[in-house]
Amino acid sequence: MQTRCPLCGQALPSAIDEQALQSKLDRLTALATKEAAGAERQRLKKEFEDKLAAEREIARQRAEKEFQRELRNKQDELEKLSKTVDEKIERAKASAASEAQRVVKGQVDALNRQLREAGRNRDIEIKKVREESAKSAALAAKLETDKAKREHSREVFRWQDKVAELSRQLEKKSGEQFGEEGEFDLFSMLQIEFPTDKIERVGRGVRGADILHTVMDRNKESGCIVYESKNVAAWQNSFVVQAKKYHTQYETPYVMIVSRVFPNKKRGMCVVNGMPVVEHRLASTLASVMREGILEIAKLRLTREGADEKAQELYGYVTGNEFQTRFRDMADAVDSLKDIQKAERTWHENQWTKEAKLHAQIESRHREINAQLQSIAKETVRRKPMAAVASMN
Repeated sequence: MQTRCPLCGQALPSAIDEQALQSKLDRLTALATKEAAGAERQRLKKEFEDKLAAEREIARQRAEKEFQRELRNKQDELEKLSKTVDEKIERAKASAASEAQRVVKGQVDALNRQLREAGRNRDIEIKKVREESAKSAALAAKLETDKAKREHSREVFRWQDKVAELSRQLEKKSGEQFGEEGEFDLFSMLQIEFPTDKIERVGRGVRGADILHTVMDRNKESGCIVYESKNVAAWQNSFVVQAKKYHTQYETPYVMIVSRVFPNKKRGMCVVNGMPVVEHRLASTLASVMREGILEIAKLRLTREGADEKAQELYGYVTGNEFQTRFRDMADAVDSLKDIQKAERTWHENQWTKEAKLHAQIESRHREINAQLQSIAKETVRRKPMAAVASMN
């Protein structure tokens, strides 16, 4: 019976038996199996590589996330550590500053104690010096007193000779020369006190008063004040008789005598037979009162008779007892005020001089102490922060 192919069913040649065919089939099957296994291996390899790449990507991403998380943790830890370090540095600075202040305060206290001790020692030395000076001064005073007595005796003799010489010169000097000097002083004072008025000296050899004072209201003449200057050694009632004539001569009720001497028991200002007599120092004050009255009457624009009546009324008030009392009180108050102001000015000047010296001394010592404190503080601050940092580490 002819053998057929088991695959296609056709008859096989006689040269090929079933055993040989089976052998070939086995070889073909083994070859096919081998190719299939290779393809499967390639597929599995590719699938493994793809899966491995995917796993690697996942692992990379996971590792990157873990790294970022660890990085953030490290950054947080670093910030905390930085804050801790800053806090320690601030505490170290504060501690160093406090220590520096304590040291400076201790040194300041020590300096103050030294200053107080030096002050006590200085006071002791000053006391000793004063005691020695007092002894020396007492001895010098005794010697100076003896010398002064001798000098005083010689000075008395010299002054006696000088007084005698001046007396001889005074006897030769005329009353007219004294009057000239007093009149010029009064004239100069009135010019200073009333610069807008017209002040004139009548001059020697001309019949009339010594000084005419024309009161000016802008460019208009409002009235006239007449001065009779008496710079003499003794009062005479004839001065009043002479001055009363000026009422008629100058047609004004405002006449005064300026004198350095007065009737018995009178001073400053008085009225003799209706004529005011004043000291040189009060002449401008009385003139100011008369001048104000003259200007006020001029403002009323009265008739000649009305103006004269008002002028007489004003002059009567000026020569009355009430005005004299008030004027003298005012003059005494002015003198007292001037004395008080002079004494007060002298006192203030002395006090200001003393205060200026004390202020200068205080400022000088204050600058020295501040310079020393700054030097100590700088040196302490340089040392203490380094020690604080070292102790912190």
